[in-house]
Amino acid sequence: MTVKQHARYRPLTKPPPKPGFTQSLEALDEIVGRLKSQTLPLEEALTLFEQGVSHIKVCQQTLTQTQGKVEELVKTLQAEE
Repeated sequence: MTVKQHARYRPLTKPPPKPGFTQSLEALDEIVGRLKSQTLPLEEALTLFEQGVSHIKVCQQTLTQTQGKVEELVKTLQAEE
């Protein structure tokens, strides 16, 4: 079987969609709650921490983009005055 033939039978999977700001914020709230209220095994706590860092990055990126849009709108409004 050639590589081309094999590729035909390989299932196509795409990564899950990136969570939005609200989803990430809610996930962070849940993660923080779990880390604060439970005695977790170290591995599970580390996994939750890693997930939290990923959600923080999504939130920071969204806030940075939004800040840029707001600044552009303010400049446009000031230029019209």
